Amino acid sequence: MMSIIALNFSPSLAWGQEKSMVVKEIDLTKYGTAGSIDVSNSKQQIVITFNNCNLVFFDYNFNQENELSLTNCKRLFRARYGEINQQKVLVSSIYTGQSMIYDFKDIFPIPLHKAAVTDSLIVNNDLLSSSDDGSVKLSQLSENPLSSNNTTSLYQSTGVARNLAVTSKTNSEVNKVAVSYDTGEITIFDINQNATQTKPQTFRSIPSRINTFKFTPDGSKLLIGYFTGELVELDVTTGESKTLLKVDSWLNSLDINSQNLVLTGDDEGFVKIISLETGQVIQQEKISDNGINAVAFTVDQTMIVADSKGMIYQLEISNF
Repeated sequence: MMSIIALNFSPSLAWGQEKSMVVKEIDLTKYGTAGSIDVSNSKQQIVITFNNCNLVFFDYNFNQENELSLTNCKRLFRARYGEINQQKVLVSSIYTGQSMIYDFKDIFPIPLHKAAVTDSLIVNNDLLSSSDDGSVKLSQLSENPLSSNNTTSLYQSTGVARNLAVTSKTNSEVNKVAVSYDTGEITIFDINQNATQTKPQTFRSIPSRINTFKFTPDGSKLLIGYFTGELVELDVTTGESKTLLKVDSWLNSLDINSQNLVLTGDDEGFVKIISLETGQVIQQEKISDNGINAVAFTVDQTMIVADSKGMIYQLEISNF
């Protein structure tokens, strides 16, 4: 059974907080290690993935809706919401070299790479994927049944292509896409609606594994979280970068809201909220004795966080 605990205590916290950010805990430790969180564009559904190939869905009010187990998976890295011809889908990246697309009726396995698919997402109705072997591919999708019609190799580099990021401008003819590597390399290219890409730009701010990164809402900057604990802001036009934060553990996950507040989770169980405009930490709290593996804003003042043991936390910003 799922265990839900409402919290109203005020533990001793740093930065003079009077109230804990945690308003609810949900015990999903039966699924093991949590891997990622994603919120649908409509803000009506949340999905939390677990490394053992389970996905758990919640509604906007953080009530569990249902769960899904992927077969022939071995390990699930992450899942992302997307749209194919205006229909909502969920794309899961798995160890066996496939992305699995779930249209909320059926699951369609899409073979992509000879090595593990570390990340995948929908761009202009096409499927973009990265892999353990350092490759990035773009696959055109055909329908009835959903399958890969044509796959193009976009990029190849040394090391694991660990994460993808994409600008999310609505109705944009060109999407800016970035891939990060465990060598610290970030490569950015543009993909238009005809799946044509520009010559890629490559950056390396810190020679450390990149655990997480995301474009700012306007697409002008990348926020990057490193294995060595740095949170870096990279200007994708000038290539200039600056360190906003340094923690004494792995920086595992980050998200940014429409108010330019950055949420981070690290391997010591801390969550921090940083103002991108001032560079200041406006709130922080140790919410777990285990590492924080995934974080996401649901709305500007509410967040969902998962730790490495499978505990899920709903947070609210209390002093901004």
